[in-house]
Amino acid sequence: MQEGWAAFMGAIAGSTITALVALKTMAYQHSKLREEHIQDILLQERVEKYKKINGLLFELWWGLPLPQISLKKLNSELIQKQIVNIKEYIYLNSLFLGPKVQYIFWKHFGELEKWCLQLRHHSGKEMSSECPDFEDKLKKTLDNLLNCTRTAMLKDLSISGFENFSSEEVRSLYRKG
Repeated sequence: MQEGWAAFMGAIAGSTITALVALKTMAYQHSKLREEHIQDILLQERVEKYKKINGLLFELWWGLPLPQISLKKLNSELIQKQIVNIKEYIYLNSLFLGPKVQYIFWKHFGELEKWCLQLRHHSGKEMSSECPDFEDKLKKTLDNLLNCTRTAMLKDLSISGFENFSSEEVRSLYRKG
């Protein structure tokens, strides 16, 4: 009788342990699937944010007719509003952006803001006398902002084989089309 009771208790203990292991395994698999799903959602969000940032930067870059940019055009309300919109968008969505993308963006965007600040306080003649090639440097800053940020985004998303046109190539494509 005792042997039957021991066998019965052993069977209950064994099935309980098996059920607990199965539940733990299913919970682990579910958490992994959920984690992958969350990562997919975050990646999709990141791609959407990067598209928007690229569009905002391209709009700013295309709106400034370099290298013959006039100071009135750069200091215009529309351009200043675009710059503020880009800055706010990056601040609000910084959680979705990769750290290298943020670093490269703020590095080049800071340069652009320095130029805008200098151009607000100096006239075109003053800038030409202080820095004769300021238009070229401003153009290079804008090109770097667009190209380097776009390249960092593509690297962050690990997209290989994607055509990343330089600023000059984009201008020539738009002139042709």
